[in-house]
Amino acid sequence: MKNIFIFLFCFSFFLINAQINKHQTSTIDETKEIYVFQNKEGNLVYHEDKKGNKIPDFSYVGYHSGEKPIPNVPTVITLGPLPGDNTKSIQKAIDKLGQFSIDKNGFRGAILLKKGTYKVNGSLSLSKSGIVLRGEGNSDHGTIIVATGYDDIKFRRTLISIGPGSYSFSGRHKYAEETESGIIVNQKSGTNIIDEYVPIGAKSFKVSSPSNYNVGDKIIVFRPSTKEWISYIGCDNLKAKWDPIKNIRWVKEGKNKGLYYLRSGGSTSEYKILKNKNEGWEEFKNRLPFSSDGKKLNITRQWQTGAYDFYFERKIVNIVTDKIFIDIPIVHPIEKRFGGGKIYHYSNPERVTEVGIENLRLVSEFSKPTKENPYGDPEKINTAELHAWNGIHIKPNSENIWIKNIIGNYFGWSLVSASGKKATIQDCINLGHASEITGGRRYSFMINGQLNLVQRCATNAGRHEFVTQQKTAGPNVFVDCIGYNSKSLSGPHHRYSVGTLFDNVKSEKPMESRFRGNSGTGHGWAGSQTCFYNCRAPKFIVESPPGGISWVIRSADNEDRKLNPVSLYYKQVQERLGNEVLTRLIEKKYFDNIGKYKWVKINLKDEKEHTKLFGY
Repeated sequence: MKNIFIFLFCFSFFLINAQINKHQTSTIDETKEIYVFQNKEGNLVYHEDKKGNKIPDFSYVGYHSGEKPIPNVPTVITLGPLPGDNTKSIQKAIDKLGQFSIDKNGFRGAILLKKGTYKVNGSLSLSKSGIVLRGEGNSDHGTIIVATGYDDIKFRRTLISIGPGSYSFSGRHKYAEETESGIIVNQKSGTNIIDEYVPIGAKSFKVSSPSNYNVGDKIIVFRPSTKEWISYIGCDNLKAKWDPIKNIRWVKEGKNKGLYYLRSGGSTSEYKILKNKNEGWEEFKNRLPFSSDGKKLNITRQWQTGAYDFYFERKIVNIVTDKIFIDIPIVHPIEKRFGGGKIYHYSNPERVTEVGIENLRLVSEFSKPTKENPYGDPEKINTAELHAWNGIHIKPNSENIWIKNIIGNYFGWSLVSASGKKATIQDCINLGHASEITGGRRYSFMINGQLNLVQRCATNAGRHEFVTQQKTAGPNVFVDCIGYNSKSLSGPHHRYSVGTLFDNVKSEKPMESRFRGNSGTGHGWAGSQTCFYNCRAPKFIVESPPGGISWVIRSADNEDRKLNPVSLYYKQVQERLGNEVLTRLIEKKYFDNIGKYKWVKINLKDEKEHTKLFGY
């Protein structure tokens, strides 16, 4: 039985917890429990339930967890635009800078792209630490990088990627499924968490043998996905979904043997079912869920044991006998009845850190230019599919990355996708997308990693504007963000994202965190431990899986609200790091305007032709 928790504020400080029917919102007049409030001294007070669960501290997200400002890295290489394709010119400068020594702060330097238009027919890869790619402004007379090419699958690519290794494009997008963090777990170091139950929001737990661990150690807090847990939340019995498939491709050699195919409906995204390691080929073929006529496939994928394991990266801050204290709270219960948990030492030798992209405009060509638009025919904005898909992709094995002051347009998937750790995406605006308005498209700002912050970002005509993907570890935060001309819902999208805060986020479509059943290929539970705080949307559709909790705190579709504190994230980071940190995160002139979204107009002051899109 799924539990649905809708939480609304009746007064400034009091949070109401109600259980109501699926897909409904309700206003309750009776105060039942206080989940978080600000006391007379101005400090946050958290309610704990009988198991000790509470709203976690989300303040550790973003570049260096807010403990360092985003730096101003000196320019060491300057480029101007060249006629024709600039891919090699820019990549050569990136690679050259990658050979420079790293200074004491972790930087090699910045590449400055002077004002002008840089046509890029390929992809740019920032695969070394300490590199900044900077423009001279994101307006239409600043630094513009144009992802050229359309009407061919080879152009469906990421324009700029951050992370180890070169960017290779297969012609098939798999960004939603890319969840590997690049960590190497020391299996021999594992020691069991022995508590019967470690609650949401906890920063300590007992272990069977702490002798191999020391204060300051980086550790993995491992939470397994056992068969019993998957059954408990109902994701091993998702309803069948039969779909015609085409372009069947059997791969019998190489690392990823299996069946590859396209779904019906004009999809250009290839799906796969892999053969198990010790499975014979005929055995594999016989277990595939084909219809009796062999023309349809049951595309619902039941959740599998081990496929939803979580590896939370933390640091030990104290050890008292057998009790380990960590720096960042737990955002998913760890229960002995569902396999408990472990801690491990780990390493990440190839991780890319201290990389920034700033002050640029990114644009994708999407069809043959017209007199009105040099990037494509406006009438094809909702049909163009074969062109640049991602503006910026922060790859999984990355940490302490920043993306700021970027304006983008016409990418099919997203302006920024963040799959790494501790990235800040700040003051970015997505003017629109060019793609069909259907699944697997228009995920304007997407998080698929842990400890990431999306701050003061706006988007137009997105489907899932502010969204997390499968097995997203959290905590992650979207704060002070707004979606216009929304095409679908925002929130955790599929296959379990945990520990996400939506804080002062506004959308023209409902916001949700719920059971999605056999949607897609078996989304199941989209998320848990999701908190909507002071958000605006027509409706909130919020469910929690058995054993999970989600919160909606003083969020509604109107502006007549008085909530103190106005922002949970900013208050949490202020309490942890002091008032100074707020001056780094929010300009003084914005202090009184949190939740009013006035920054959008300021950031679009040079965009006269676009301000109508954003309500000005």
